Amino acid sequence: MKSKLKSICVYGALAALCLATLPAFLGTRGPWAVPEKSERVTVVEPPAAPDLHPVVGVGRGEEYGAVTETAIENAGGLDGIVKKGDVVLIKPNLCTSPAPDTPTTTDYRVVQQIVEMVKRSGASRVIIAEGGFSGNAFARSTAARSKYDTIAGVEFYDFNSCEKEDCYLLTPRKSLLGKSLYIPKPYMDANVVIDVAKLKTHFQPDAVVSLSLKNAFGVPSERLYGGYGYKDGLHAFPLSDAIVELNLLRRPDFSVIDGIVGGEGQGPANNARVRSQVVFAGKDPVALDTVALTFMGFTVDQVPHVKLAAQEGLGVSDLQKITVMGAELNAIKMDFKSSFKRFKN
Repeated sequence: MKSKLKSICVYGALAALCLATLPAFLGTRGPWAVPEKSERVTVVEPPAAPDLHPVVGVGRGEEYGAVTETAIENAGGLDGIVKKGDVVLIKPNLCTSPAPDTPTTTDYRVVQQIVEMVKRSGASRVIIAEGGFSGNAFARSTAARSKYDTIAGVEFYDFNSCEKEDCYLLTPRKSLLGKSLYIPKPYMDANVVIDVAKLKTHFQPDAVVSLSLKNAFGVPSERLYGGYGYKDGLHAFPLSDAIVELNLLRRPDFSVIDGIVGGEGQGPANNARVRSQVVFAGKDPVALDTVALTFMGFTVDQVPHVKLAAQEGLGVSDLQKITVMGAELNAIKMDFKSSFKRFKN
């Protein structure tokens, strides 16, 4: 009995020590990235009111470059968005980094086409940046596998390498989380941010799909909000709130969704391949996601974060107010399988 009591005391003391030191550890890095009292928090004002009648462009086919350019042009093009001398940051979805033609990540050929288009519009500097859950997406072997290393004339930036000093500490004027977040400086400092998401489903009920709004989860650093590559610190909040909060801190200036190869089922990293042959593009990420999720066979009422984003003024989710250019949406709709039984036929 004495030996058992001694063991209990020892384990209890160790547990107490761990609990006592955990806040200090998490204050510098880890899943909650606690700010120091001396750190300055910048309040971000709400984004400008969205166009009440947004346009979403559609491109159809299998030729990545041509389909991407068609979708962007159908959405009005990049003139007026990218100006001469602008620094443009392109944020793809590279949650994992497999070979091209997969249902989980943005294909390099879609990004390559956007790079060419922003340069034609006068961009002086182009940065491709991501912070997925497989470490540095631009490490030599990883970039060679995804063929992102073939994209010429750009800089690559790993959001996951950011420490506190590489970030701004931000909170929106109307915060859903009640906590400030560390956001990488290059993302906030770029003149133009172009979000390049993937057309795929997601296993979490607050997500259901992973499109342009959800793509913002790749911006905060794994070093500050990580935990086995999953960014546990962000997932500790209600997922819809976290997705919308990140977009309130910076709404992308233009968004593209790569659906040449789409993903269904148990996403965002284990999707089954869908030959969907489509790219969507537009200025309004909520309208863009609304059109894309409708194409996939879902409704806005089934996708909580898109509905919340519209309520928070990030864009329009009413299909009746969205103009789709380049295709008749009802004629091209598909039926993506979901992780949720209630969404299956």
